[in-house]
Amino acid sequence: MLRFPSSRRLLLTALLLLPFAVSAQTAYYFPDAAPDSHDPAIPTPEQFLGYPIGTHYTRHDRIVDYLRELERLSDRVHVEEIGRSYEERPLLAVLVTSPANQARREQLRAAHATLADPDAPAVDPAQVPVVVGLYYSVHGNETSSGEAMVLTAWHLAASKDPDVTRWLDNAIVLIDPAQNPDGRDRAANWHNAWKSNPAIADPLDKEHVEPFPNGRSNHYFTDLNRDWLAVSQRETRAKLDVFHAWLPNIQIDFHEMGSGSTYYFEPSPSSMHSPLLPQASYDWNVTLARYHAQALDSLGSLYYTKENFDNFSPVYGSTYPDFHGGVGVTVEQASSRGLVQDTANGPLEFRFTIRNQLAVGLATIRGAVEEHAGLFELQKDFFRSAREQGRRNAHSAYVFGDSADATTSRRLLDLLLTHRIQVHALDAALTVDGRTYSPGSAWVVPAAQPQFRLVHSIFEETPDTGGGVYGSTSYAIAHAYGLRNDRLRRAPRLGAAVTQVPALDTGVRGETAYAWAIDWRDLGAQRVLADLLTQNVRVRTAFSPFTTRTAAGETAFGEGTLVIPVAGQTLDVAALRAAIDTAARNAGVVAHGLASGQSVSGIDLGSDGIRAVRKPAIALVMGEGVNATEIGSTWFALSERLQYPATRLDPAQLGRVPLGSYTSIVLAGGRYDDLPEPTVAALKRWVEAGGSLVTFGSAARWAQSKGLTGAAPAPAAKDAPASTERLDFASRRDTLAEQRSAGNLVSVDVDTTHPLAFGVPQRANFVHKETDVTLAPLPDAFANVVRIDDDPLVNGYLGADLRAALAGTVWAQVARVGSGNVVLFADDPAHRKYWLGTERMLVNALFFADQLAPAPPRR
Repeated sequence: MLRFPSSRRLLLTALLLLPFAVSAQTAYYFPDAAPDSHDPAIPTPEQFLGYPIGTHYTRHDRIVDYLRELERLSDRVHVEEIGRSYEERPLLAVLVTSPANQARREQLRAAHATLADPDAPAVDPAQVPVVVGLYYSVHGNETSSGEAMVLTAWHLAASKDPDVTRWLDNAIVLIDPAQNPDGRDRAANWHNAWKSNPAIADPLDKEHVEPFPNGRSNHYFTDLNRDWLAVSQRETRAKLDVFHAWLPNIQIDFHEMGSGSTYYFEPSPSSMHSPLLPQASYDWNVTLARYHAQALDSLGSLYYTKENFDNFSPVYGSTYPDFHGGVGVTVEQASSRGLVQDTANGPLEFRFTIRNQLAVGLATIRGAVEEHAGLFELQKDFFRSAREQGRRNAHSAYVFGDSADATTSRRLLDLLLTHRIQVHALDAALTVDGRTYSPGSAWVVPAAQPQFRLVHSIFEETPDTGGGVYGSTSYAIAHAYGLRNDRLRRAPRLGAAVTQVPALDTGVRGETAYAWAIDWRDLGAQRVLADLLTQNVRVRTAFSPFTTRTAAGETAFGEGTLVIPVAGQTLDVAALRAAIDTAARNAGVVAHGLASGQSVSGIDLGSDGIRAVRKPAIALVMGEGVNATEIGSTWFALSERLQYPATRLDPAQLGRVPLGSYTSIVLAGGRYDDLPEPTVAALKRWVEAGGSLVTFGSAARWAQSKGLTGAAPAPAAKDAPASTERLDFASRRDTLAEQRSAGNLVSVDVDTTHPLAFGVPQRANFVHKETDVTLAPLPDAFANVVRIDDDPLVNGYLGADLRAALAGTVWAQVARVGSGNVVLFADDPAHRKYWLGTERMLVNALFFADQLAPAPPRR
């Protein structure tokens, strides 16, 4: 007997039952489809997967398998693997269009790309298809969109409807099937593991209550929906390359929201629009909304518009397209978070949420085809007006770069090139307000370019806005990097255009038989220190600057400089040199060979001011109650940037494990009131015995309240006297929104001589302020490392009461407790993995933990 593998038998069985299966598939999701409306040679999702969509959560590997099967069977579908997630799941880009368009795909892409060139001739919509981006599952536990994607892909591949044929003749549908496959599988596996028969609708049932960290974020707990501008994650970088290849004219970012809501699509309220963008961009949201409304009206589904969600900053998947002449749209479906959940609107079924997402996706394609010519005109005019806006801008160019910090300089250069921003070499040395920029280590970005609006987003402060914005009101990347940069009223002479990050001559320079030095001002030095400590190389750090002779001549080194002497090492000189050379090359920095311990100026290498670095043993507290996004930023910094191990402990373990095994424990923001008093007492004993407790935001406030710091907590910024003013109830939501800190850039003074701030390039700096936590000054006058200015520059929106409460408070401090210390940050110093300027302090807190709060001198 001829036997087939089980998967093949399943498919053959499904094909035999094809008419019934197709009917079952289409009856609910495609109620207007005729019985023979789809090509029977292309299996439905139900036939391929073995279950009806909406009765089970589809794992990412099965989604990938199905899309590749569609590509095999349909000449309308092309699938590319564009990368891998951190958990090694494939990242895909799926292009669906007519067979004729597929045959000349690259020619059409190149023609469409000219829409971004203000000087190129206009594109004929009759010759070039409109590009529609459908982006799914950026938040992994907003799962309805992923299932809708499967149905959308099948319908486009298999439908014989003349309308669909016309769509595919006139459109290229770019599908990102799962922007966050790691989070999606985390959620899908949870829901599948706890589903029941019959399904349990009680919202308190475990099926509906995901545990920490839940599936919203990626492997490192990153909210990928807020990473489009910062590009901190590999998933973002992969999809950005595809985005810039195709520049979608319309892009839908599919989301879910609270179960008690209905369905949201744009337009957004005008108060949440960016003044950087032309009004035409927002007018097109109104046009597209008509198609979405028609689709949901036909299903009888409730929806709303013009509320809640902003269209303000380019950090989101629904707004980044707006900054590229497309029409970006957030859609939000009330979430069943399981197969069915009871809500105030009645039982909310998973399949109902899928059907709404499917209908809106198909309506988007229909709208794009109908509005083809207008969308092309919008995109062409957008880049033309952007260049003109740049020409009229108060600053004609931006210069950035620091010869002492090649790593951060080049990281910003790489980010600009990733966003297809025009960058030029600096042609000659330039001094601005006493800061000198040198060719080879600094670059210039002209304002008059098609990407001006994105340039503004990176180098300028956020435009003024009201307090009702949904997300962060500040996103200036150059400020967050802590990198030296200046805005220029007159552009200098531009050097050659830069198209890639230039190579650096890194590694060991010069022969030595005495020591090597690596300047801590270069962010890459952190990676070298982590590398050498894991190899048990003895490293010292300078508490004062010094100048000494190197192969490059007299070289100045700043506070924190790493000094690796030959003396006292377990490796011989040759092996030590090789280890340092490899570590420096991997980190992209220079290790200077020193032939003598005597400096030209400053401290000598044998000074007490050059102290041994202790190899840290770090624990990160992760689990229920902990802010996953915050602790994920610390985990990412250690794992990906430094490749240094850290133990991850559940909060419940703190009272059971031997804390003495760790030199530092990190408590990110969260809720720790459930920790029993014996656990708090154990933490206090550990700190007093020499441990370093690093805390952020609400964890810092908790540590103070529990007496772990020896200091009383400062009142929260929101603890203002109650107002007796009478207000209209209708204004309640907007008024309360204006009273919160939605994320702001705030000016501070940094004590750059304190080991917590070693490597920070200048005292006048910026921090990210998102919480209402404020820190009162400690009695130790040397312990208040970062202080918010008395009259701070606040980039973003911060209400008057919050601004007044914030002024003059401390943002980072170190409290000495017994032989140890508690480090307190008012907010996450590694915010969303792109605040490199303050992430430096986090790394210092962990690697210089025993040097942060020296004992007072004996009397």
